[in-house]
Amino acid sequence: MIKRLCFLLVWGVSSGASLSAHAAGFALIEQSASGFGNAYAGMSARADDASIQFFNPASLSWLPPGKQIIVGGSAILPSAKLRNASARNLNTGVTISGNDGGDAASLELVPNFYFAGDLNPDLKFGLGITVPYGLTSEYDNGWKGRYQALKSEVMTVNVNPALSFKASEKLSIGGGISLQYVKAELTNAIDARTITSGLVTADSYGKMKGDDISWGFNLGVLYKPWEGTAVGASYRSHIKHKLEGEASFRHASPILASRLSNSDINANLSMPETVSLSLAQQLNDKLELLADVTWTNWSRFKELRVQFDSGLADNVTNTKWNDSYRFSLGGNYRYNDQLTLRAGVAYDQTPVPDASHRTPRIPDADRTWFAIGASWKVDPFNTIDVGYAYLRMKDSSINHSSEGAVSHNIRGEFSARVDILSAQWSRSF
Repeated sequence: MIKRLCFLLVWGVSSGASLSAHAAGFALIEQSASGFGNAYAGMSARADDASIQFFNPASLSWLPPGKQIIVGGSAILPSAKLRNASARNLNTGVTISGNDGGDAASLELVPNFYFAGDLNPDLKFGLGITVPYGLTSEYDNGWKGRYQALKSEVMTVNVNPALSFKASEKLSIGGGISLQYVKAELTNAIDARTITSGLVTADSYGKMKGDDISWGFNLGVLYKPWEGTAVGASYRSHIKHKLEGEASFRHASPILASRLSNSDINANLSMPETVSLSLAQQLNDKLELLADVTWTNWSRFKELRVQFDSGLADNVTNTKWNDSYRFSLGGNYRYNDQLTLRAGVAYDQTPVPDASHRTPRIPDADRTWFAIGASWKVDPFNTIDVGYAYLRMKDSSINHSSEGAVSHNIRGEFSARVDILSAQWSRSF
């Protein structure tokens, strides 16, 4: 029943929209419009509204008494193109013909929902429903790298109840449980010509899909040593998934049906743990400065291995990712009691170690954020937050070879950029 409910949630999140990673790897950091305008600087040390519980559950204790709900989301317009693409069959040395794949990215929507309320004067409850990880890349049919990737899609929904206890007028601690649903789908063309030694010249096609539900936890602490200064630290655990599903094949000739038959499959996928340290410093009654550093344990993602119950050899993609860091700086300017202006920059380090481990499914690269935003207090109960960010991504080369009995290599240079618009409505009562 729980898995069915999470499936319905992720279907509602993804219907009519595709998801793509816009933090390092395939993480999605777009979880709060009020923090978006600062490029998420200082999020573990802030208490702007109920959305801060995603970044640090201990921050809930510093919200005003009462209840609050937040409905928000981000509209993301990315672009990712492979230039000067070339591909070849490593078994035969033959060059693979085709197009460059077009734009692998598309318009996306990433929603979120939060609730916060008092259990007693020192204890707060929060609930967040978010999409913390997502990935979509889809190339044109007949492109040169079709034997490695056509469509790649990973989508998650995370339901995270949390508690925050105010231990003193300077210190709060918090924690929560994350119930996370993930589903994935991978497609690619199959080199039937090589498999059949030229008997079949048209490509076959394969699709692998699966899903899983698992859980983890998050912890946080927020300390205010003196007036105007807040220091926060938070930890979000890794979540280990074992996806189960099926592989299906569409063949141009029945000759291949007995060699590549439909099968049940399973694959392990670990979402990495993160540790954040944040600072919020009030300089005067108008200006606040923010800073943050976040570490993500992407070295857990060493490979993507799909196992087939039918006895087919494992489908393996070696990634060997590194741990990565994200650094951000920002500031808030309180123009008046109703309007606050925000700005921020961030540097997001890719976990991909080199061109040989950059795959067409996840063509990740270092990125720099430039963000602005504003918060408008409509009345004592309603607040609107908006933000815009431009992500400048470093051009990155790819020189990736697939593994298996039939292997292919794809080379080229990825060029990417991202524009994001984020908004949320907060209601206090």
